[in-house]
Amino acid sequence: MSPLQTALSRPPFGELEGILGHKVVIDPEWQLIVAELDKFYEDKTNMIAVITNCVQAWVKSMMELLEDSAHEAWANQVLDKVPVRMQVFVEVAPDAEAATSWSDQQGGFVVTLPKKAVHHPAELFPTFRGNLLSCFEVKKKPQLPAKTAAADREEVMQTSTTAHQLPARSKVEFMPSAASLPRPDLLFLQPPYHLTMTSSHKSVELHCSHSPTLEMIAEYFKRWCRVNHADTRNVSCSKLAAAVESDIQVYLLTFINQPPAAEVVLHQSAFGLGEMFDRLTISTEDTRYTSRFRVTAPMVVSLIEGVLGYQLTSTHGAWIFRRDTEFKTL
Repeated sequence: MSPLQTALSRPPFGELEGILGHKVVIDPEWQLIVAELDKFYEDKTNMIAVITNCVQAWVKSMMELLEDSAHEAWANQVLDKVPVRMQVFVEVAPDAEAATSWSDQQGGFVVTLPKKAVHHPAELFPTFRGNLLSCFEVKKKPQLPAKTAAADREEVMQTSTTAHQLPARSKVEFMPSAASLPRPDLLFLQPPYHLTMTSSHKSVELHCSHSPTLEMIAEYFKRWCRVNHADTRNVSCSKLAAAVESDIQVYLLTFINQPPAAEVVLHQSAFGLGEMFDRLTISTEDTRYTSRFRVTAPMVVSLIEGVLGYQLTSTHGAWIFRRDTEFKTL
């Protein structure tokens, strides 16, 4: 049993479960966390204690907010997000800053430990509190002016040689040691980016070394996915208004929880510490009561090449794409 699992049976962890009314699951990837923080602590037993106390500071922040009547609306959002159990993931930041956030993809809260020696874990309390209060806010992405959006997108996504491209990589002459390389969720943010795609009449599956690419594709198709109106198994009807006309009662109904026409799912990588995805599936295999929806490869290919600037390198057995230039940040 890990130190955190042991601590879960003691305050304040048990108290948090009592407030929520269901289980709190906190089980860090100790091997990966230790690999990141090992150099900051001579005493490894102390390092484990510090990590546990940092998570304890997060738990106390969560408890204080849940019990504060001034933040009742926020507490209701938490309960909506975690109706059955609260999953908490523990990661290490690429820098010395601690943070916490809500991850829709992982379905839980992420506690990010600072990449440094922490001497007083309680000092993280205000940081966690502030991050928790803002974790459900919709973060708007910067929008380009309409008149220059097309031109700027072409500049940002282009793959031909420009002044903004990274210089050509020098030829690797020496085998690096594995210990000298950054962890995968940081290493694979560097180009070249590789993407492969396979498809059938009901699904498209993408594998990519660049997690943000998959996240953007998933976000786009989720945003524009139709609703499967033929599937009414989970429909909830609420009577909003009623009127009586000629002895006929007329109801205005709203329908919620109807499933999407296609399922878009990001899959967490088995490697790294942060939120890193290496596979995306877009499928209608579980679409019920209708056969009108299909997932077609050309639409996805158009997004990969035309918007994201990947170049098709092969169609032997699968669609294989590559991008050699780093994406600029808007």
